[in-house]
Amino acid sequence: MAAELVPSALELIARVEAVASLKGVRLGRDSKNELQRLGRNLLDLNAYVKDVEQGRIDDIVIQGWIDPLTDAAYDVVDVLDEWITTLVKLRIKGVGKTSILKAKVGSYITHCLHTAQVVRRDDLAFKLKEITDRLDVIANEINLLCSIASLEFHHSRRLVSTALVDDVSAIIGRDEVKGDIVSSLLSASTERLKTISIVGMGGVGKTAIAQLVYHDEEVKQHFDRRLWVCVSDVFDENNVAKTIIEGVEGFMSFGVDSLDSFPLSALLDRMCRSIHGKKFFLVLDDVWADDKRQWEGLIQTFKHGAPGSRILLTTRKDTVANMMDSHVIHLQPLSDEQCWMLVSQEAFSGRGVEECQNLEDIGKRISNKCKGLPLVAKELGRLLIFKSSRTEWEDILHSEIRKLEIAHLRLFPSLLLSYNDLPLPLRQCFKYCAVFPKDFVYDGETIMYHWMAQGYLGLNNDEDLELKGRKYISYLAARSFLHDFLLDTDGIKSTWKMHDIMHDFAQFLVINDGIVIEVNSEGNSMTDLSSRKAHYLTACIPEGHCLPTSIYGAEKLRSLMIISGENAITNEALQIIFNQAKQLRLVNFGCHNALVDKIPNEIGNLIHLRHINLSGSEIKGLPRSLCELHNLQYLNLNNSKSLENLPDEIGNLINLIYLGTLHCYKLACYPKSARRLTNLRQLCGIVLRADRNDPKEFTLGDLENLNFLRELSMVLKGNAVNDRELKRAKFENKTDLKDIELESLDLQLDQFQNLNQFSLRVLNPSHGLYTFTEMK
Repeated sequence: MAAELVPSALELIARVEAVASLKGVRLGRDSKNELQRLGRNLLDLNAYVKDVEQGRIDDIVIQGWIDPLTDAAYDVVDVLDEWITTLVKLRIKGVGKTSILKAKVGSYITHCLHTAQVVRRDDLAFKLKEITDRLDVIANEINLLCSIASLEFHHSRRLVSTALVDDVSAIIGRDEVKGDIVSSLLSASTERLKTISIVGMGGVGKTAIAQLVYHDEEVKQHFDRRLWVCVSDVFDENNVAKTIIEGVEGFMSFGVDSLDSFPLSALLDRMCRSIHGKKFFLVLDDVWADDKRQWEGLIQTFKHGAPGSRILLTTRKDTVANMMDSHVIHLQPLSDEQCWMLVSQEAFSGRGVEECQNLEDIGKRISNKCKGLPLVAKELGRLLIFKSSRTEWEDILHSEIRKLEIAHLRLFPSLLLSYNDLPLPLRQCFKYCAVFPKDFVYDGETIMYHWMAQGYLGLNNDEDLELKGRKYISYLAARSFLHDFLLDTDGIKSTWKMHDIMHDFAQFLVINDGIVIEVNSEGNSMTDLSSRKAHYLTACIPEGHCLPTSIYGAEKLRSLMIISGENAITNEALQIIFNQAKQLRLVNFGCHNALVDKIPNEIGNLIHLRHINLSGSEIKGLPRSLCELHNLQYLNLNNSKSLENLPDEIGNLINLIYLGTLHCYKLACYPKSARRLTNLRQLCGIVLRADRNDPKEFTLGDLENLNFLRELSMVLKGNAVNDRELKRAKFENKTDLKDIELESLDLQLDQFQNLNQFSLRVLNPSHGLYTFTEMK
């Protein structure tokens, strides 16, 4: 995680100074010096982290300092986040209008926290110094380890994707795909040049299919020249051009005229002459570069081939296929039966009939682990060759793929190519998916709020973080990290899954940082939690069992998620967790939980908390301390059918984006202060008065300044709709609002219809389609 955390920490350093300046606070000299020293250290260490990413430092060195650096980076982020939060609280408390705020932060500042605690002199400087000293130790260890190991940092290329088979006749389950591609290649067409792209995740067999097509006898006879270029992740147009020239002219035709000295323009000119008038078939294997400007010269040169020339391209990225204006074939995983055929080809090689029959049933179950990936099938088969007994085969059956040697030697290095191609923020988002169990159906809206809580979508709350989250989802999908998408009515990807092997890879990347525990029928954890350093924890608990006490000591937690039927956590467990895990940013107990009827006051100590999902609980109200959580972005109380009220101070949650109280039938009203929640995008189940303006209760007109709303569902109180309140709500300013749902037990049908008609009239139709639903 250090690769992503260090840049985040550097961004937070800049944000501390910016927020302090905005609030009129001058940082003390010690604090400012420690911030600058910390920034320098992080910049230096960031260079080492980049070397780790690109494989320039040996594992011996990495193990010595990467974990301590990750821990220190987490602490930097937490300390700086705590300081920014303190400054925000000063503003909310109104301290900013006093002369105190103009003084140095080194002075005593009182009344800034709900506990009346004091921000002491040099408090920030002291914490930063402790962390920076740790970073100094890490830097010294790095230099010492590198010296002992006599390591040289070298700029080696990453692993190149290769074909899966030596014998193309051994490919199984791809006859139909091969036939479609060959037919398309051989078809008569007026197009001078046609491109076909095979797109799929690493290990699904794209290169193998391309080989199968390349060696097809009809293809050989049809084209004047066949050319194969392995482009790989480091795109070099000079090398592509040289390879094509060599393929057309032959290696011996150059004499002393070496192509290495040719500039690109000369290479393209020579390539143009080489392919002119020739009907060629070109395979561009393993293409990553999707910037059309890099390809422009080559694409124009390809067009000088004879009519009927074809290009077959393999890639993991939809953006590459789109750039080439190609016909796209998304290569799907094989069936379990086809995977077994691949496994058995390898595993049964040289075995007798009786031995094969004895192992076949367990072999078929092992092949289900492949999840349709030929690469995994071949490697599992090769592993099983050396396992002679049924017991050894059963060991493989009961082992996780990510823990087998084949994963580390062949599978994960291949997937690492895709991972390294992602920008840093996307890497964090992908790895976070490891905290969900396998076969989990991801929801676009849910995952965006999770990413937001961890800061993966950025630190600026003024940005449209939801829009950025949707772009991230599309980006990951276009690069074969996600699959099985369902689209909503707007064509937006609403749900998806992650391939089991990709999930194994994500868990491999987070190692012990993100843990999914499964509680068995006896209520015991099936995962060893002896390490208390996990930052992301998910507990899958069967109905009738509670959260195991083994997690109570996990003090470093930043995310705690419970996936269960019901009654998985108790009031006592919540209190213990909130007392110990002070760094929590996300708490998700979204299931029916009759055992939780009170939220402990200790929740107010979780100053980093961004996300709370307590839907389905039996709570009657929220503690006032929760309203001190000024970083909170997401509060889900849906289906809490005993909820009677919300605290009057809820308006202090100025960063709240989602607030849900759907189906909270005992909720009497929203407090007036909720009108200050101007960052809200989704407001679900708000209870408000429609018949008048009330000094204490939230009314229809109090929606006036909530102009960022995109979804709104309201439970209307009163037997009439006050026109003045309706106009004061200023729906015409809510240009992003797309869905409105109304519920009322008191309004007559004609009044309800009038409200709908008025709302439709004031909303600008050009903003989109609005849905009004009378909820019963």
